Amino acid sequence: MVGLAAVCWAIWKARNSVCFDKKIIRSPTEIICSASLFLIYWAELQKEEDRMKLEEGAEALKVAAPHYHPQEAPADDTGTVLLQ
Repeated sequence: MVGLAAVCWAIWKARNSVCFDKKIIRSPTEIICSASLFLIYWAELQKEEDRMKLEEGAEALKVAAPHYHPQEAPADDTGTVLLQ
């Protein structure tokens, strides 16, 4: 449940940055990394067994994130994020 909350919170924070700060999300990697950081931070608040699982999940996200990061954005990129 904490993992889902981290993903939802990362999406919500990214949405707020786009709406209020006019930030452009160039890659889903930004949201994945943000969710990973939330998991690491929140893991400290969990029981030992759950903490280890969350830390492993955060590490898996960090390893997977580069696979979704575009090497180069197209010249006519308008900030649209495409998921593969």
